[in-house]
Amino acid sequence: MLQKIHLLNIQTKSENIPTHLLKMPGAFVLITCQRTIILTTSEFSQEDIQLGTYYFGKKAYHFLLETICGLQSKLKGESEIVAQFKEAFSNYLKEDIRSSLILRVLEKLFKDAKEVRKEHLIKIGQQSYAGITRRIIQSKYDSGDVLILGSGQLARDSIKHLMKKYNVYISARNPQKVQEIINDFPNINITAIEWKNYGEYFKFNSYVNTIGCSGKIFAEEFFAGHCPSNSIFVDLGSPSVIDTQFDKKQGVYRLGDILNHGKMLDEEKIEKLDQAKLAIENLVEKRARHLANVRVNL
Repeated sequence: MLQKIHLLNIQTKSENIPTHLLKMPGAFVLITCQRTIILTTSEFSQEDIQLGTYYFGKKAYHFLLETICGLQSKLKGESEIVAQFKEAFSNYLKEDIRSSLILRVLEKLFKDAKEVRKEHLIKIGQQSYAGITRRIIQSKYDSGDVLILGSGQLARDSIKHLMKKYNVYISARNPQKVQEIINDFPNINITAIEWKNYGEYFKFNSYVNTIGCSGKIFAEEFFAGHCPSNSIFVDLGSPSVIDTQFDKKQGVYRLGDILNHGKMLDEEKIEKLDQAKLAIENLVEKRARHLANVRVNL
């Protein structure tokens, strides 16, 4: 069955990817800040393959398993990718055209990823973008108010990491998505702030931006006179939406700073990553044998 799957990994902005690839009938599409993955039972044209890295059969499943386990991420072992896979899978289930083969592969993928993380990546997985963000904020403010910008999965992950010690506020372009997030966290009081209400924004000393797009939302004038006042601004967006000369010395942390923090792995963690890679290789072989004679509709 694995010999019928084709995967294209494209490391560019999703807006630069041809629409026909993102809308392929029956294809599973995952879009993150680092990559776009298109998993399908149809063959890609040579022109499409030139846009990224192509995987077929067992190699496609191997790449998927390494990706969902965070081994293909810049921050090795990061756990946010699991939630991104689950969100993409949930969206896939709503599609009018779905492949029963792709569904079967994804179900096995979640099962295998859970096994790898449980056996090898429990401590590594705690080193996530949102987790490092919390530690950065905590280094200056042990409590207080935090404004989260954006309404995607990364915003949700940030809320989960911050809600126990901080009062959470949220601001995003789409009021409906903001309300959905508030409804999904009924046990805490999340306050919505009107989008681009800079007067309200300036009242905070801790910010987490999860928005990534080609435009600039926070220019130099937003930071000038504010960040030197001991505020923390963590930008997780890719592409970045901030335009300032300030850096972490003035409290402005970019995605690169988060990644550098995550690279500080000790020998034990590096060994765990190697063990996870070996476990993935064994699981891929096992899964390939198990699914070899399984017949499902494409």
